[in-house]
Amino acid sequence: MLLYGAAVLLIGTIVTYLDSHKLDGEFLILGSLLLLLGAGFHVGSRRHYVQVTTEGLRLNGILKFEVIPFQEIRQVRTQPLQVLFAAPSRKQLMLRSLRQFERTPACVLRLDLASAEVARLGRSAGRGCAVDQDLILVVSDAKALEDELQTRIRRRPPAPASHRR
Repeated sequence: MLLYGAAVLLIGTIVTYLDSHKLDGEFLILGSLLLLLGAGFHVGSRRHYVQVTTEGLRLNGILKFEVIPFQEIRQVRTQPLQVLFAAPSRKQLMLRSLRQFERTPACVLRLDLASAEVARLGRSAGRGCAVDQDLILVVSDAKALEDELQTRIRRRPPAPASHRR
């Protein structure tokens, strides 16, 4: 959205300057800087992605990356965001930036990490967030990511059944 705003501002500035037939060096510098800023935001938004490597799940950001080792991933599932945040206790936890993806399936990773570490990974994941031990990733093909991770995470014995009377 910011890219479009910068483009409109740049076009408006060009039209204003061309109407008065002035072409100053300051205008060229300002226009170039605005164009570079917009291009930088566009490229930066496309730089966030996830990748399954031999070491683990790699979360790539603009200037850094994080690797979540497979042994830290306890469970993987795919669910739409509206299902994940349907509980009243979770409704307010959904970020405004994710509301447009409510019906989109997301890949949910249950991690064996401290909640603070999961929250940090959620912030660095680009389009993602963290709730308790769950790292929620909105990716283009969540089911394919789930299938690829299912073959690599260790199988855990099921939790013991509770004895009900």
